[in-house]
Amino acid sequence: MRYNEYRAIIDIQTGKVTGQMPRRALRLVFEWLDLHKDELMENWERMENGETLAKINPLD
Repeated sequence: MRYNEYRAIIDIQTGKVTGQMPRRALRLVFEWLDLHKDELMENWERMENGETLAKINPLD
């Protein structure tokens, strides 16, 4: 993910963060991840199968 000059990779399954991101931004990402983990995993499978990805709603 990107946030201004910051970049990080977040493992969907483990939550491991590689790179740097402001704490507040990471908190929001993890909140969104908790809400949409199943949808993210479904999209991962779609991507691996060359299928169209489903839209995932942003954090409200």
